[in-house]
Amino acid sequence: MRIFFLFLPLFFLCNALYANESKVCQKCHPIIYEEYYTSSHRNSSTTNNPVHKAMWEAYPKDEKGYTCAKCHSPSDSEALQKGILSENEIQSEEPISCVFCHTIKNVQEGEHANINITTGEKQEFYTAENGKKGNATYETKSSWFGLLKEPKSSPYHKIDYDNEGYYSGNICMGCHSHTNNEHGFDIIMLDALINKEDKNSCVTCHMPQVLGTKVTINGTQTHAYHGIAGIHQMSEKMGAYIEFQISKKSNAFVVTLINKANHALFGHSLRQGILKATINRGGKNIELEPFVFERVLAKDGKEAMPWNANSVLKDTLIYAKKDVTFAQELQKGDKLTLTLTVQRISEQGAKKLGVEAKKELTKSRVLKSEKFEF
Repeated sequence: MRIFFLFLPLFFLCNALYANESKVCQKCHPIIYEEYYTSSHRNSSTTNNPVHKAMWEAYPKDEKGYTCAKCHSPSDSEALQKGILSENEIQSEEPISCVFCHTIKNVQEGEHANINITTGEKQEFYTAENGKKGNATYETKSSWFGLLKEPKSSPYHKIDYDNEGYYSGNICMGCHSHTNNEHGFDIIMLDALINKEDKNSCVTCHMPQVLGTKVTINGTQTHAYHGIAGIHQMSEKMGAYIEFQISKKSNAFVVTLINKANHALFGHSLRQGILKATINRGGKNIELEPFVFERVLAKDGKEAMPWNANSVLKDTLIYAKKDVTFAQELQKGDKLTLTLTVQRISEQGAKKLGVEAKKELTKSRVLKSEKFEF
């Protein structure tokens, strides 16, 4: 009878995985869950993401129904399999659940978009941890002559440390590679490419190690950040992957931006990056005309929404590197401040989608700011 009651909590916890996936994970991973709850993954749905909601409301509908679930709410089976979008707990609490991301076995390349291939398992998860490649099941290690037992892995689920995609970041390419519209035109333009020899990856940049234990039953000093660093969280940390170089010209100076990331910057539709340059000369500030990084989509030579686009009207994105010329001569004693910011959506884009009242969407987020003296 004692054994039966000992296994009751485990029985109910395992069954709960099927009903409320991410909330169950919180029990052993409270810090990670707290980060996840504010992340772009949890806020990917039309319920939580006002930009995506406005985009979908403007999108021409057909018999297919909601066609964005593959990446914006894959945990909602009604939306994913039937195209039926509704206000429900999954859409608000876990449109991209912990279980979904940690059960992606591999990514199948596709012409329109890549496809996430998941295992369908509810208690066997993939993850990455240096030095732990290989499968692991629940084990304990004894101390004090067997009087104390400490868990070496999870008692609630199997952990597979052997999926290379979770180390390289290629597991992210199911949703963060490309998305072609019906005209075969890429509307995202991340231009992402990850090679084994690359120092940086999706994981190292967007899920860096931060302080705090990843699990309560076996404490660790750090864990992979699950708030997803980037435009929404820890934006200034992204400056580590951008380098400014300055060269003087006659009556001008050139700023070369070196992009150390594995993808183009600011490629999302209606998004803008802005480089601001301020010269302090003799105690007075000279504000130069900012440079805007953006990709403006078009159809037949006229600006168009992503689903109608078949060409590019303007492309000033930062790929491997980008030269920006400012028509101002630098003088001895000048102090130059360069600030690179990003807007989740441009002010013009916000007006197009009718969300201009939501000022948080057009807020400038600093990625990098650096000062130079001459």
